[in-house]
Amino acid sequence: MGKGKTEAGTSKQFRWTKPMERILLEILAEEAQKGNKPSNVFKPCSLHRVAAAISEKFNVTCESNHVENHLKTVKSTWLLISKIRGSSEFGWDENLKMITATKKVYDEALEKLEMYDEMALVAGKDMATGSFAKSFADIDLDNINVVDQSMPIDLEPIVDEEVKGKTSSSVGTSNVRSHRKRKNTQEAGDQDVIRYMADQLGEIANAIKLMVGESYLDSLYEQVMAMEGYSEDDLEAAYDYLMANQIEGKAFLRKSHNLRTRWLQRFFDGQV
Repeated sequence: MGKGKTEAGTSKQFRWTKPMERILLEILAEEAQKGNKPSNVFKPCSLHRVAAAISEKFNVTCESNHVENHLKTVKSTWLLISKIRGSSEFGWDENLKMITATKKVYDEALEKLEMYDEMALVAGKDMATGSFAKSFADIDLDNINVVDQSMPIDLEPIVDEEVKGKTSSSVGTSNVRSHRKRKNTQEAGDQDVIRYMADQLGEIANAIKLMVGESYLDSLYEQVMAMEGYSEDDLEAAYDYLMANQIEGKAFLRKSHNLRTRWLQRFFDGQV
């Protein structure tokens, strides 16, 4: 079990930003198209290319192991996206690369999935296709019709007013029984719709909770595995402990790099 710094000046935790992740996805998507992802695993040269590009562009020290660790986070995100896409409660807009739902849920919880095509090539098992070349700039947003699926459903039959007037004058007392039967049918239909909507909202709420939980676990894994000076097996053991003890896990994420190092030292010394 290794402890302390691996070498001077390299003990700092590597922090990923969105622009860095964009470069990672762009390069690895290109590498996947070149065939450098055999058996769903990238070759070391592909990871090195990403590390070199990020180091040069952002004037930081990015190494291949940093890329490999962050790639695990990207794959976890992709698995979650795939799971939600496969749920019957959600739709999918292929042109916009967006998960769709009712307008209310969309406004509160969903957003456009940036770099979707690149992520599919990097983290998924799909082969590269010609459609990959299409960018978001090619989409005509002016011609998109937004449908508010949260609008209430009107179950009352639509009847022409003239026909309705003639019918009501000739039906007589049988109309009362017919109206009562129609009213009961409508009420039963309303109850079915309410139950269906409640079930849908419950599933959506569970999916959102899952997204929040997955985000926490991804962040915890990334931050623990980014600590340098320890073997991967040791960090994996620390992650398993923090994952099982959520309060300590959240406290770990709020600590500075020095405090995290001290916590790991105590953990490996059996003081935690």
